[in-house]
Amino acid sequence: MTATSWSTVRRWSAALVLLATPLALSAQGSVTGQVTIQEKPGETTTDLGTAVVWVEPAAGVRSRPVATTTSIAMDGRKFVPRVRVVTPGSKIDFPNQDPFNHNIFSNAEGGQFDLGLYGRGETKSATFAKPGAYPFYCNIHSRMTGWIVVVPTLLVAQAGADGRFELDRVPAGRYVLHIWHERAPELTRDLTVAPSGASGVDVSLDARGYKVAQHKNKFGQDYKTSDVRY
Repeated sequence: MTATSWSTVRRWSAALVLLATPLALSAQGSVTGQVTIQEKPGETTTDLGTAVVWVEPAAGVRSRPVATTTSIAMDGRKFVPRVRVVTPGSKIDFPNQDPFNHNIFSNAEGGQFDLGLYGRGETKSATFAKPGAYPFYCNIHSRMTGWIVVVPTLLVAQAGADGRFELDRVPAGRYVLHIWHERAPELTRDLTVAPSGASGVDVSLDARGYKVAQHKNKFGQDYKTSDVRY
């Protein structure tokens, strides 16, 4: 082969590398699977839809997802939605859509807040700086419970009612998979995602040790009634 021919080959090879490299770096796929929960004998799982699944890089620099603003409404003495997933620094608005007062609070370490008493049509807000899972309540209505799950990634999803989940646009690489549910210890496992994604990522959480316990009010005291109707 002549010198001119070798020069042409080298130029074409370099061009192919430049074209292929961005594609390889941006290769993304979906991570799909299903969450199941081990229950005590005779009990049936009815709350798979509150399971939260996310992945974080196993090594290297982690991105800092942008903080957002979202909401959790009080409607019919319930939090809607009951579980809200946000990134660190995000703000959550708590609009009161009930025709009576609420006082939303959390005493969880790292996620403490107390919005005070406010009525229908009013909205108050809280910001959550640190990753973690924070339970929150109403200081008036003892049966109102919810969770704010703060995760340091946008590669996160909640499971469906059947426990199935899908994480979209996950770059190829090595990750740590996290699965959270309020009634079971958080589960983590190593996960390798191919350029085409990863399927059949099935996980089982163990809720057999879960015990229902009545939470305290914001002063650390028992509620005086099971549920105040105003």
